[in-house]
Parts: sequence; C-alpha cells; structure tokens
Amino acid sequence: MMGGYETVSWTREGRFVVNPVAITSFDAKDNADGTKTYTFHLANNLTYNDGHPITANDYVFNILYAASPQAVEIGASYGTGPEYVGYDDYHSGKVDYFEGIRILSDYSFSITIKAEELPYFFDLSLVSVTPIPLHVIAPGVEVLNTPRGAALSKNFTADLLRETVLKPGTGYRYRPLVTAGPYQFEDYNPADSTASVVLNPLFLGEHDGAKGSIYRVIIKLTNTATEMDELRTGAIDMLQGVSGGDSISRGLHLYDAGIVNFASYPRYGYGKIAFACDFGPTQFDAVRRAIAYSLDRNEFARQYTGGYGIIVNGYYGASMWEYLENTATLDRELNANPLNMQTAEEELINDGWTLNRDGRPYQEGVDTIRHKRVDGQLMPLVIEWANTANNPVSDLIATMLVPEVRKIGMQINGTTVDFAVLIDHLYKENIDEPVYGMFNLGTGFATTQAYWYYYSTDPEYFGVYNTNFIADKELEAISLDMKRTDPTDLDGWSQKWIRFQKRWNYLLPDIPLYSDVYHDFFNPRIVNYDSGSTWDFRYAIIRANVK
Repeated sequence: MMGGYETVSWTREGRFVVNPVAITSFDAKDNADGTKTYTFHLANNLTYNDGHPITANDYVFNILYAASPQAVEIGASYGTGPEYVGYDDYHSGKVDYFEGIRILSDYSFSITIKAEELPYFFDLSLVSVTPIPLHVIAPGVEVLNTPRGAALSKNFTADLLRETVLKPGTGYRYRPLVTAGPYQFEDYNPADSTASVVLNPLFLGEHDGAKGSIYRVIIKLTNTATEMDELRTGAIDMLQGVSGGDSISRGLHLYDAGIVNFASYPRYGYGKIAFACDFGPTQFDAVRRAIAYSLDRNEFARQYTGGYGIIVNGYYGASMWEYLENTATLDRELNANPLNMQTAEEELINDGWTLNRDGRPYQEGVDTIRHKRVDGQLMPLVIEWANTANNPVSDLIATMLVPEVRKIGMQINGTTVDFAVLIDHLYKENIDEPVYGMFNLGTGFATTQAYWYYYSTDPEYFGVYNTNFIADKELEAISLDMKRTDPTDLDGWSQKWIRFQKRWNYLLPDIPLYSDVYHDFFNPRIVNYDSGSTWDFRYAIIRANVK
C-alpha cells in the first residue's frame, strides 16, 4: 500500500503489465550472447510523498542496495536480482559495480538478465522494480554510472544503513515516512500491533489509475474468538481472509442480519503442518509420511472448514490454474496419505526406527518411543511442535494427531508460543539453536511461484524462501526445469508442474491440511471492494470507496 510506481504491475486479471503511470516507454532486446536487456523510460513527474522527485537513481538504488554485501552485513538473508548479469560478483563483494544494471539518463535505466536464466516462465516479473528514497536511506550517497555498470559511492556502508534503516524508533524499517505509493505511513503502536496509513495526496495512480479514496486505513490484529463481535459492534470495519467453518458461519449470520457484506474466493494457498527438514526426526521423509498417515485429513478438513474448503495433496491451492486444469491427473497420481496406522508404522520400520532407548529391538506394548541410530547416536522419535494460542487448527492437531502417533512409538510435544516466536523458529532467525521440527500455520502463495527458490539447495535461500530447509536435489532439478520454460508454453509448464507435485508429494515437507474458501466480511458502507484469490486486500482496498 505504501509502495508505488513499480515498473511492472500485477493486474486483477492475473497478468503482468508494464505500468503506464511510471513508464512512458520500454524496450526488450534479445542480445547475441543470449542475455536480454530491458530498458525503461520513466515519467518525469513522479515524486515521493515528501515532494522529492523520483528519478532513475531511485530505481537503480533499490537494486544495488538489496543486492549489496552491505545489506547482507546488516542481516539480509538473501540478495535481490540473482537473475541479473553481474549479480554474483557484486553481491559477494568481489567488485563494487553491478554489470547488468545501467543508468542511461536521469529518467531511464536498463536491466540485463543472464543468458542462463532464459527462457524464464515469469519473464516480465523479473524486471519489476519500485523506487526507494535514496535521499532518506542513504543520504549523501551517489548512484554512479561507471563504464562497467552501476555502482554506489564509497560512503555507502553497513554502518550508514544501521543508522538510517535499523536504528530503533527512527530507522526506515520502523518508520518508513517517505514512500511513493497510494498510502503513507502515519503511526504504529507496538503495544497492540496497530498500524495506520493515510492517503498520499501526491500519488498519481496505480497502473489502472486508482489512487485510493478511503483517507485512513487502520490495520490491527484480531482474536478469532472475539473478532466477529468487533465487526458486529463496529469496532472494526473489515475482516480479511477469514477461514474456518465456525468463523465463516458467524460472519454469514451477520450478513443475513444485514450487518455486513462479504466477498468469497478460493484460497491461493493452504493451511499446513510444516516440517523442519534439516534436523531431528523430521529430517527423514519417512517420518513425515508416517505423520501424514496418522491423521484423518478428511475429517480434519471437515471439522475446520465446515465445508468451505477442499483437501489438496501437493504444493498448490484450490484456485491455482494448474490444479484446476489437472485435477483428474493429480487425483490419480498423488498419494492422498489416507489414515492408515499400519502403513504409518511400516514407514518407520523401513526407515530404521526399530530400537528402544537402550538400543535393543523396539517391542510394542513394552517400549513407548522408537529410536533410530543416526551418526552413531540413538535418536528418539520425539518431535517438538510449535503452535499458537486460540487457534482451532492447533486444537484439532492436539486431539486428532498427537494421541494417534503414540500408537506407533512416536511422541509429539506441543509448545504454545507467540506467532512472532513461531516465525523466528520457522525461519531460524534470532534463535540460538533450532528446537521445533513441526509447526502449524497457513501460507499464501505468491503470484509468481518461484519454486526454484522455495526448494533451492543453496543455503542462501534457506529461511525466508526455503522455510522447510529441505535440500533435495531431484526436487530442485525439477523446479529449475520449470524456471526455464518459455512463457508461452503453458502445456510444457503444466507437465513439469505435475512432475514437481509428484516428487513433493513423496517428500512431504508440509502436510497440507485444507485449501479453503476465504471470506472477507466488511461494513456495508464499504463499496466497490472486489477481492479475489490473487487480488487481496492491499489491491482491493485502494479501489474501494466508503459511501
């Protein structure tokens, strides 16, 4: 909502288009060496909300900053632009210039994509860049146009970024006061996690001309148990992405009473059990499959969604076109992992979980926890599970899964933590040692599903991208083959996507629990609010009005 004037925009129809508000013209050139260069010519009337002009320097600075070794030094877990020529040398600090990025004038710049990255299925999305305020994030720093590529002046340092970006209370990370989008930062209250934004009067419009008309938007956390009461009394005006049969039913009762309106759409994602695939028992795919066989997912989904959702057996959501076009194939070729305790136990036995705590053969009815010899040490089949409070999914896992796995010699220990703590452990950030091998949460897929990053074996992508920390070469190879699909070859992409799902379904880095139908409930005074599977609140609210 606060970012704007991107070079390439996402549309309501599900396409990437060059943004005509920011870009007056562009060119895409296939080079003799196999690379491809995009050249963008900017409108000369773009400004930030503080009135400062936006030029090519601000776009190029975003690329250089996000890919810089200085950004890594202050804690960035990965760089932006690995598909661009010269990224590797610049990101590593080997050179101080970015060969594939060029400033051509005050209002034009170019990006060159590596030959080995082409063809690329989401071609145009690779060159979607937004401006960020050089004069705020790196005051005094110059963007240089050297003969070898764009560069930043020597006074661009990690210490400077620690002051301008990371300083508590005033850093750009905490108070992004200068932005270019339809809304601008107003306030954030950490006590109740409430943030407010107001309209940016200098904003010229989204790709379709939308500027926003609701002056102030306040975003706050709600509690599932009380959020419908808040909506009913007018304490809040909208609940976005409501899931779960009980919550949806309560919202529909408010609709029947004339208190709210609603929009509904299939989820572009799913609710899941996520596994850490790099340590402990959950590093073994047989253990993950055994857990899946121990859970009646049909009953789980019925109880949670109340009929407002489906079960999926792979890394996809109910609204994805690949799923919709290949439903019969997926139903036939993917393992649904139906509840079967005998099969669950066989998975464990075949994987070597055949010992007791003393290293002797495990005896049912005598021993309680299976063990396996791993690197010369006995590993107990005990899984630490991080969950959150007031969460009906956590409650269902506790009643439907935890008691079942005890029958096959497995123990799952649940710990309730704040969601922020759960995310830190999922990403393995801000922690001393990994503790939890299992988590329950939801995921929403990106409009450009970069499978090759989400399942990369490169440790640089572990965490924010590859949240399972899974390093399977076959899965990675399939995803890289998908990446190289020509954007016009939808059939080729679809077949590779099925291959990916089959391998993923065997490995089970997640157990998909449900892909439900989301509901947005809102005050009837809000009109023209048109959300969808890939057109969520951040897009829809800018085009809505209050009557």
